[in-house]
Amino acid sequence: MKHLLTACAAIVLAATSLSAQKVELNAFANYMFGASNDYYYNNYNGNLYIEPSIVYGGAIDVDLRNNMMLELQYAFQPTTVRIEGYAGSPSDNGSEINNHFIQIGGLYHKDVNDKVTMFGGLLFGMEIFAPANQAYDSETRFLGSLTGGAKIWLNDKIGLRLNANLNMPMIFSGAGFYLGTGGSGYGVSTVIQLFQFSLGGGLVFKL
Repeated sequence: MKHLLTACAAIVLAATSLSAQKVELNAFANYMFGASNDYYYNNYNGNLYIEPSIVYGGAIDVDLRNNMMLELQYAFQPTTVRIEGYAGSPSDNGSEINNHFIQIGGLYHKDVNDKVTMFGGLLFGMEIFAPANQAYDSETRFLGSLTGGAKIWLNDKIGLRLNANLNMPMIFSGAGFYLGTGGSGYGVSTVIQLFQFSLGGGLVFKL
């Protein structure tokens, strides 16, 4: 993760040094809807749920050229994961987990008028699933996201950011990520594709 953050910081610094680039700082809060998918592990099967919750985050946008912006984004989601076993498979009432989203990508932006800017783009990076119980290991998965929305400018420097995101992580692949079931732990090692959709907004500041 340190290498990714270093690379992202280097890209942003390089972009800002090209010329008199515009830089925007974003702070936002999104509502992440719940996500679920079937799981299969040895002879067990069931449904895995990530509960809905609020996501808090921030982003740096650097204006490049041809209506393109480079965005470096970080977001944090405290939530609960639970599993519902089928046909005698074990279930879990819920385990607290902290999800970290670290991404970088390109946004296309278009001024509708002097007050509204529409944007949309594609981000790539990682999602870190970190159980609140330190006895369980974290898992890091590749993450791709579609994002879009609008910036509504209140004045020359401050605006509102409205956005929708679709996160697509590949998760729970490999051993070591456990969800407590009666204190014994339960391994989920099959690759699962989740679709995590969120809506929200925040503030944007032009530097």
